[in-house]
Amino acid sequence: MKYSISFCVFACFFTGLGYAQLDSIQKLDEVFVVDRQINRFSTGQLVYTLSGSTLQDSPGTLTDVLQQNTPIFFKQNGYGMVSSPAFRGTTAQQTAVVWNGFNINSQFNGQTDFNTLLVDGFDEISVRPGGGSVVYGTGAIGGSIHLTNRLRFDGETHVVLNARLGSFSTYQNLLKASTSSDQWSLSFALSRFSSENDYDWPGTSRQNLNGEFEHYNANLSLARKLNRNNRITYHGMYFNGDRNFSLLFPSDPPSSYSNEDHRHLLEWESELSEVTSVLKLAFFEEYFQYTPDSRTPRPTGATAQTALARYSLFYSYKAFDFNVLSEYNYTSASGDNVLSESRTIASFAVLTKHHWKKLTSEVSFRQEYSDVYDSPFLFSSGFDYEFSERIAAKAKVSRNFRIPTFNDLYWEGSGRTDLRPETSGQLETSVVFSAKENKHQLTFTGYYNDITNLIRWVPNSTNIWQPENVDEVETYGLEAHLTSEFVWGMHEFNFSSLYAYTVSENTQTGYQLTYVPRHKFTNNLTYKINRFSVDLQNLYNGEVFTRTNNSPDDILEDYLLWNAGLSYVIPKFQNLKLSVQVRNIGDVAYQTIENRPMPGRHFFIQTLINF
Repeated sequence: MKYSISFCVFACFFTGLGYAQLDSIQKLDEVFVVDRQINRFSTGQLVYTLSGSTLQDSPGTLTDVLQQNTPIFFKQNGYGMVSSPAFRGTTAQQTAVVWNGFNINSQFNGQTDFNTLLVDGFDEISVRPGGGSVVYGTGAIGGSIHLTNRLRFDGETHVVLNARLGSFSTYQNLLKASTSSDQWSLSFALSRFSSENDYDWPGTSRQNLNGEFEHYNANLSLARKLNRNNRITYHGMYFNGDRNFSLLFPSDPPSSYSNEDHRHLLEWESELSEVTSVLKLAFFEEYFQYTPDSRTPRPTGATAQTALARYSLFYSYKAFDFNVLSEYNYTSASGDNVLSESRTIASFAVLTKHHWKKLTSEVSFRQEYSDVYDSPFLFSSGFDYEFSERIAAKAKVSRNFRIPTFNDLYWEGSGRTDLRPETSGQLETSVVFSAKENKHQLTFTGYYNDITNLIRWVPNSTNIWQPENVDEVETYGLEAHLTSEFVWGMHEFNFSSLYAYTVSENTQTGYQLTYVPRHKFTNNLTYKINRFSVDLQNLYNGEVFTRTNNSPDDILEDYLLWNAGLSYVIPKFQNLKLSVQVRNIGDVAYQTIENRPMPGRHFFIQTLINF
């Protein structure tokens, strides 16, 4: 609690400084985004976008936000514990997390723990279902999640102060500020999230034990226009997390895990006529430490450093857009169970886009070269076609991949350097129905994905677990998404509904992959009148198998959750917004991983100030 109070005092101090400068700066309309490809080269694919206001109004972690607003299913070892996605029936390593244009999945296990990312410090999150390896490299098979920081040159200063209090002694704080002129721009965000996490297990007499966690996150972005055609930009991100792992049984030894991530990105952009040149230099460092028994600490850990250089050229000629990019990636890692090794990756890609009347088409290629494995040739081709103002169609075909991780290659006594990358051939198509004047949209998407050389850890002849290219998987399904907005006098209604049907089968056995529900359904309804707002949400996840043989005796039952929220804005106090949210109103007992119960009914109270 003392940390939360200190953070709020610190936030209020900076709030006063930022607000004092507001009136003296000229207003200019310009926004600068580093990840250029997500909007320019997503032809044939749908992109879900979550705005900064949505992130600020959504307490919790990235898991909490995405599971309610996207078709992704998340499996969690209890609330706040390890969280892994199943995006269109793929594995956690086949979802890419992209920070300002760079893939930041762990070098050790090839995935991101979505409960270690605090989202309200970002300006926007975009989710692109389907393949994206041509642009974003390894892991972008099921889809990609894009964390974006925006820089404005509008001459204004904005400050956001957010404080939340929740059940189980949960505290969450955010200080976010930005200021700019016509020549420079600065933004930063500081956030903290902690909880005793000692919730009761619904339907039992037990309590979640050893589940405490505390996370800190800092984002800093700075840009300077050197002259009319040149700009230098820096983005930095720091994360520090400490958490215990919930006990399965009270007699289990209490374990803990800490991790620290540093991410730095420097960019130089130069514009000349129809050509834009972009040079990016990045450095990432990840470190983790695991203690299997906190009573007798003997921690093990590992660290990895990655240096990247990327050069891009953007060129437009009449109805054509071109992007040529080359990238060099050097990673070294060492640890208690991982051999001290390094690997080098070089890649080259060409992206082309053509606009012709109502048809937009795109063709892209990528080839990587590595000193450790043989990389497949990647490609993608997509089109968008507008039949009318109300009906449009999209289609995309692509080849994508995932490379072996450092754990797969260099785990002491088990790693194998002869592994092949996983590859995937994908096809998807969408139909979009829109009524723009009434702000309604309905989309249907069907997809098919054939994945080969899937890497699995299996016991060998001497009963030692090793990674092998053993599986082939087919995933296919249907997604439907409806968004509507109604305005009737002072009354405003916003509604969104999303349904996902997913089949993900091992082609050798015909069984559905474990922890992949065939059905997921979410609804979000917001009603606003004057300064009042009411939110109602529900989330349905179908049953999942927990055994590879799809035993009907080993399933997790389906569940339906309801959340509700109420908020009120007080303009006289710097647009102070007071909110309360109740989650799992029905106190439903449910699990996303076997024997790892999630919380029952709980609440958050929030105060949000925008200057």
